[in-house]
Amino acid sequence: MMTQEFGEFIANRSCNWSTQAIHQASRAFIDTVACMIAGRKDAAVVRASQTFKQWSSTDVGTLSVTGQRLPAPWAALVDGAAAHALDYDDVSEPALTHPSAALVPALLALALERKSSGEQILDAYIIGFEIQAALGAAMNDAHYGRGWHTTLTFGSIAVAAACARLLKLDAKTAAAAISIATSSSSGSKLQFGTNLKPVHAGMAGQAGIIAASLAEQGLTAAAEIFEGTWSFRSLFGGDSAAGFDAARVVLAGEPAITKIGICLKVHPCCASTHRTIDAIWALKQKGLSLDTIESITAHVSGIVMGNLMYSQPIDEMQARFSMNHCVALALLEDQIKVKDFYSSRLNDPETRSLWPLVHMQLDPTLPGKDVINPRPEQAHVVIKKRDGSEMQETIFFAMGHPNVPVSDEALAQKFIACTQDAFELVSATAFLHELQDLKTQKDLSFINNRFEMIS
Repeated sequence: MMTQEFGEFIANRSCNWSTQAIHQASRAFIDTVACMIAGRKDAAVVRASQTFKQWSSTDVGTLSVTGQRLPAPWAALVDGAAAHALDYDDVSEPALTHPSAALVPALLALALERKSSGEQILDAYIIGFEIQAALGAAMNDAHYGRGWHTTLTFGSIAVAAACARLLKLDAKTAAAAISIATSSSSGSKLQFGTNLKPVHAGMAGQAGIIAASLAEQGLTAAAEIFEGTWSFRSLFGGDSAAGFDAARVVLAGEPAITKIGICLKVHPCCASTHRTIDAIWALKQKGLSLDTIESITAHVSGIVMGNLMYSQPIDEMQARFSMNHCVALALLEDQIKVKDFYSSRLNDPETRSLWPLVHMQLDPTLPGKDVINPRPEQAHVVIKKRDGSEMQETIFFAMGHPNVPVSDEALAQKFIACTQDAFELVSATAFLHELQDLKTQKDLSFINNRFEMIS
């Protein structure tokens, strides 16, 4: 039974991970903490934080990035929302999730309560990533194409797996944690462009901690939840889902964290825009001039078209899910920054004048909404010029994809940029070095210490 197999993998998989796997997991922690700090003042995070203010205490619980002390599940929700608020956090394409925005805040919160080590949370993170990759192989694109936000649906289960590993649950108890977590799997992609979208990542973290903790206390759940009548597969994917033999292949092979890898974002917006942004920049390098453009057409997949709902965004959340706005930024800038999604930029006449030039068309060679084992994504951009000529560019892998990876040096620069309004440079650099040495950290109290310093 798949639920039992997941439990056995969580409990019994050797922690003898490769140096590369540990390095990739460490990079995920650096990137996610940077995004948490950068996103801590976002409206969604502030509102979530205010919601839990009545339950916070000055001396009990885990210190959130917002400065509140909260029980681990609530800290995971607030910090997960902060990690995902700017849509600058990493993605995993086969699972079509934001894995670390759910996993990292939850593991940090639980580890601080249970006094775990850096090596233990890296091991737990990799386990959670493996389970999420296995779910993606089994369920996508059927699941994602139905409109489920996988960061919450798969994320709840993946976090439960990671927390079960951190708590050293046996196989039977870990399987129960997984089964419990499926009851928190929800979240519609209609929430993209709203305050709730980033909170989904936090909800996954919260749900995973609770599921593992309930299982630790002996709560039982369905022995098999993934296959058969009324199963996770039948309810969330249907017959077009690949099925859990594909998940077994993932768990039996090279760890997904090194075989698949993690996409670290270069642009603070929906990943569905990234290939097109990079194509625009490539065309600019080839001589594209703004004043020669008549129209811009991005030939993309059905998934991309569905995610990017806002041709005329009215706020920063919608702007991150607007191909029109992101292409306008790519035309005008050589680097897209967080502030480019604020209202001042949305109201900029030059930026707005470019929105009507941008169009999306379904590329018939790319996956639709409900297919098995699709060919890889791509963006094929065609620019029609006023003189009747055309320029074209195709991008298969956006910057930050494992095939075009962000260097350690560039990741360090992102960390410093994301934390510049929270720390003096000396403190930010010291925090970065502590996270770079996460595997050797026996005591994670440095996390709380640094959060206490945030201005």
